[in-house]
Amino acid sequence: MLSLLLYRHIERKLWQAHKVVGHFHIDASAIGATQENNLAVVLICRDVADYIDEWIRYHELAGVRHFYIYDNGSVDNTAAKASAHHRDVSHVKVHPWQLNMAAEDWVLCPQVSAYVHATMCYGPRHRWMAFIDIDEFIVPRQHATAIEALDRLREHSNISLPWSQFGHCGHKSKPLEPCVFAYTQRHQHNKYRFHHFKCILDPCQITMLGVHAFHTIAMGEKTSNDQGQVESIGNRERAAGFVSSEYLQLNHYETKSIEEHEAKLSKIFYGHSVSERISRAGHLIGRLSKNVVHDNAAIDFLGRHGINNSREYSKYINGGL
Repeated sequence: MLSLLLYRHIERKLWQAHKVVGHFHIDASAIGATQENNLAVVLICRDVADYIDEWIRYHELAGVRHFYIYDNGSVDNTAAKASAHHRDVSHVKVHPWQLNMAAEDWVLCPQVSAYVHATMCYGPRHRWMAFIDIDEFIVPRQHATAIEALDRLREHSNISLPWSQFGHCGHKSKPLEPCVFAYTQRHQHNKYRFHHFKCILDPCQITMLGVHAFHTIAMGEKTSNDQGQVESIGNRERAAGFVSSEYLQLNHYETKSIEEHEAKLSKIFYGHSVSERISRAGHLIGRLSKNVVHDNAAIDFLGRHGINNSREYSKYINGGL
């Protein structure tokens, strides 16, 4: 039997021989009409058992009631821990998702294929669907929930949220505190030339989807920021005033601790060589520890829900309060 490391090495080499399909076009008319005014989140993940409880419980406070989780071959307890949150308050659907689909010289990114599946299967159930990762937290800045913040944007079908990037904040190893309290030093937007965005959309309007960019029927190749300013997808990072977190902030705990970041770099990155990804992402430890400001937006949000410190938050994550 092949060892896990050898299997992953062979798997990586096979994927490197292909070109990756990073976006996918779909027929929005086949999805159906929106039925309910709510917000769902879609996540593809692997081996995130240490973080899935906080991620789900936090987003419940933010008004999310439907979680579609695509488990890409976890060997820890990720799927079971996520499924345990399926109850009256929240609906959690976990899909095993190791679909390495290829045709000739092309492969479909597992993340994009998961997004297609969620959109086509569950889109009509939701007015809004957010496509985010386990290290990304939607933070309502002035409202109790993300749904309330999105209500003012209901004329739009495609909302882009820029990353607010957090580094290791001095943690060499995984801290005892949950993410929101452990990482509070944010890299300043105006010190970083390139911005990445994640999107919240009307799933019944989607005509093209990727990881960071979507098209919709009503807006075509355009998208709105959290203040209602509309720009083309390709001009988001350059348009004056578009990079906004006035009402909705997307906290991206990109590196977490130094040890965790180094471990992440050693894992398989589908469609890219490990050396390429390390050259692109390895410097984040240094860059995100410079030009930082203290950012308590997520902690302030928790405070509006009666959670005032890390101890209370940990209790809430574990089912208390």
